[in-house]
Amino acid sequence: MSLDLNKVTSNGTTWQNSTQTVTSVATGGSSFGNILANAIKRCFADSIADHQENEGTQQAGTSGGSPVNFQMSESMDAIFQEAASTYGVSVNLLKAVGMAESNFNQYAQSGAGAQGVMQLMPATAASLGVTDPFDARQNIMGGAKLLAQNLSTYGGNVELALAAYNAGPGNVAAYGGVPPFAETQNYIAKIKQYMGMDISTGQTVQTTQTRAATSNAQDTDAFGRSQSQSGGNFLSDAVARVRVQTQTI
Repeated sequence: MSLDLNKVTSNGTTWQNSTQTVTSVATGGSSFGNILANAIKRCFADSIADHQENEGTQQAGTSGGSPVNFQMSESMDAIFQEAASTYGVSVNLLKAVGMAESNFNQYAQSGAGAQGVMQLMPATAASLGVTDPFDARQNIMGGAKLLAQNLSTYGGNVELALAAYNAGPGNVAAYGGVPPFAETQNYIAKIKQYMGMDISTGQTVQTTQTRAATSNAQDTDAFGRSQSQSGGNFLSDAVARVRVQTQTI
């Protein structure tokens, strides 16, 4: 076995020692050292440049890729808490509405067509951006958003917000307050009672979430590794390049 110590190729560029013919490592160490040092320097520069380019490609792919849906298990109590924080609504109020509306049944459907945990009507769900009313996360977030809008409309008045949630804002406007419907008045009283309780749904549900997909144009690097394997590790990439360029013949 012999080593070609006078010539090293890096990224398409050949580094040639034209001043000395080296027959052994012992006699040609100095020349080989210069060639190898330059090769290593070039390989590290190439690796860093490739890493930076891949970083840019990954970021572009993340922002411009097609959305990907994925399933995950979540605590319904955690979803209620997140909805409360997101929309600035009391978590006790949200849970009380969920208990009164469906007893936390994500597949509940009323005779009137209301669906899911907080019983959104299809048209209302669509206006809130809910694409699957039987997905607990989407439904609870939509219901929290609607309650937040009602509270904003009625200056934080919980009874009017609940009346609008149950009977519709048109009836609240028509009667100048809580409409004289037994169902609506009982609904408000029940929710106020539930708000004073420490309610836990005790449920774990499967929900669908969406994230942007990364472009697969740069799935692997020059050494056949995925971006997740080689993403920030340009040191090992440079070492691999040197090994390729200085392999034995």
